[in-house]
Amino acid sequence: MTRRFSWLPILAGLALASLAGCPDNPYKAETWTKKLGDSHESEKAVTQLEQLGDPSAIEPLGEAWVKQGKPGRLLQVIISLARPLTPKEAEEKFFTDYQTTGRAASWDKALPYLKRAVTEVDEANARSTESAIKAAEALGESQQADGLEALIELAQKPVTKKLVTVQIAAVRAIGKFTQESGKASAALIKLIDREAPPSPRTEKSKEQMRATAEKYEQHLAMTGAAINALSDLHVPTAAKTLVLVMYRQPELFAQVRRALVATGPTAEAELRKAVTGANQEVNQLFRDKKLDKYCGDRNDAPPDQCQSVSSLYFYPAVVLGDFYDPKAVPDLLAVLKTKPQPVYFQDDSPSPNTQFNAVFDSLRKIGSPEGAAQVREMWEGKGIATGGPAPAAPAKAGKGGPAPAAGGSVTPEMINQIRTLAISAYPFLVRDDAGADEIGKIAADNAAEGGLRQEAAAAFARLSQDAKDIKVFQDLAQKYFDDAAKKNADAATKKAAADEADKAFEKFKTAVDEAKKAAATITVDKTKSVADIKAATAAVKKAEAERDAAQGEHDKKTAPFISAQAAAKRSKGFARLFQTQIGEIEIAIRCKGNLDCYAKSLKITNEEVAKNNAAYIKDINEWTKDELTGLREANIERAMLEIGKAGAKAAGLTEALLDAAISDDRLIRQSILLALPKIAKVPCTDCETKLQAVIKAGEGKTTLADLNTETTMMKNYFGWAGGKTPTAASAQDDLPAAGAPKAPPKKK
Repeated sequence: MTRRFSWLPILAGLALASLAGCPDNPYKAETWTKKLGDSHESEKAVTQLEQLGDPSAIEPLGEAWVKQGKPGRLLQVIISLARPLTPKEAEEKFFTDYQTTGRAASWDKALPYLKRAVTEVDEANARSTESAIKAAEALGESQQADGLEALIELAQKPVTKKLVTVQIAAVRAIGKFTQESGKASAALIKLIDREAPPSPRTEKSKEQMRATAEKYEQHLAMTGAAINALSDLHVPTAAKTLVLVMYRQPELFAQVRRALVATGPTAEAELRKAVTGANQEVNQLFRDKKLDKYCGDRNDAPPDQCQSVSSLYFYPAVVLGDFYDPKAVPDLLAVLKTKPQPVYFQDDSPSPNTQFNAVFDSLRKIGSPEGAAQVREMWEGKGIATGGPAPAAPAKAGKGGPAPAAGGSVTPEMINQIRTLAISAYPFLVRDDAGADEIGKIAADNAAEGGLRQEAAAAFARLSQDAKDIKVFQDLAQKYFDDAAKKNADAATKKAAADEADKAFEKFKTAVDEAKKAAATITVDKTKSVADIKAATAAVKKAEAERDAAQGEHDKKTAPFISAQAAAKRSKGFARLFQTQIGEIEIAIRCKGNLDCYAKSLKITNEEVAKNNAAYIKDINEWTKDELTGLREANIERAMLEIGKAGAKAAGLTEALLDAAISDDRLIRQSILLALPKIAKVPCTDCETKLQAVIKAGEGKTTLADLNTETTMMKNYFGWAGGKTPTAASAQDDLPAAGAPKAPPKKK
């Protein structure tokens, strides 16, 4: 059968079309822009315009945005149409008109609406604040000079609960205006210099604390955002402001630290002046605010009851380590001549750290041999200021810097802590094995303080290059294995009583389970009365009460066995620790100073490290995966230490270290970060780029927060080291970062 085809419907359609005129082209922006005012078509029109990607729609969308009450959806489409696109990006978005040439930026068309969203923000209108945040971000992205003034105006308005998130967005955007860095940085510095409201901790009542807490938190959020934005601009003139706010607002020390390192050499100069007492503005701040004293949370204690603090030295000493400059070492060593003092007090309790913690940490980072002799004296117990009148301040304190205040005598515990810190830093400074034998004796001394002894063992392992020293660790390990065996034997004598107690207590647990099961059955049984259900519930409560009463007796009878078992486990753990430290010496013996050999440790496997250490660790075949990982970490730590000490001779290994820095293993990455600035030839473009990739890979991993902070410090350093121009910085948190030192309360 032949199918017949009729042209009549098509001809009829053409006739109708000729009467009605040509239809609108759905692939043209003007087809949809004229429908933006139609309440039935508007939403579809916005979607179609977004999909077409034609910037000619920006102005009609802007007018519709104004007429419709400034909804965030329309502004977002305006922003997306204003952004430039590469040909590849256009292809990915199916914007066929731009797949060959790309799409030029059209921020100038969007600018009037972005500025209006920012300047006319209504904090009581959620739609308006949403639009203002989007607009602020877009203005920062566009860096249109005309938009900067609008952002500054918004940022400098009085901070309120509803407006603060919009203002923080504006502050972040200001930090993107690198082409207008002078004007942008001046505005940010003005924000940072604003006087803080009273800290809630200075208030006398809970009601007053609650009343001031919100304002204080808003101030911290805004100031932190401004500090981060200033960090993005890399303006040398910001150094003075950042150093002052470091003392005025120590709660934001993490952000200030990042910003100071990003600022570059001028910041280092200001920090060195501060730590030596030569910074007159810092000195005046300390005199005005009495920042060298803690006189209670409300600053109302009598003068004779005020406690001395070491914040003058602590904060700059921490940051100076991030500059890796040996020229700062004499300034840091001078601080070690002062008397150790807490950094701050909180609720009348001193901080666990003193200024010495900061100094030793920075000396370790810089790794200059200049400090080795003085640090050795300190772990030997010499040259530690111990009480009576305060010792002389660092070299330049005579120029007006506050001298360390006198306080209580330094306790034996503090002396041991200082010796421990010194012995920990020493292997990173000395260039041979000088002092290794003496450190080995401390490690083997049963009478030595526990923490000092453990750190001495670690230092000895980092210094030794002699196979005979391995016996020290073997003997220490065996001592703890023997102790673990005794404690296991002791636990065995107590096991029967513990088993009997477990068995007796199991009856009470079973009774509770059975009572709950019976109650559950009765509850769903429709034949049971309310009285039956109540009785079953009461039976459960009775069984639970009897179990809880028996719990104490059970715990008392099982405690001796559990305690003996835990003690045996701890002793075995110490034995493994000493065995693990053998790995530090093994790689030094095997590599014999060969840098390429040390670098290969970055790719060593657990199986390989077990094989390498089998001659020294007799039970290596019994080690768990985690224990072998610890041994591998010890190999890598010593390898990176030796590479770092080689300095410029190891420059050829820079790429290998950068590639390995992606590791999520804390000890491995820390070891790499300690070595990297000592060997890398600056300027080093790859250093900044690859460290940024490491940071990006660690985003969202809460366990890596502190490690990523350290990596950020180093990325900021490589941003300018050797005269390099820093690349654009990524956004950073505005509130205090995890791991930042707790700060003293803000003084009135």
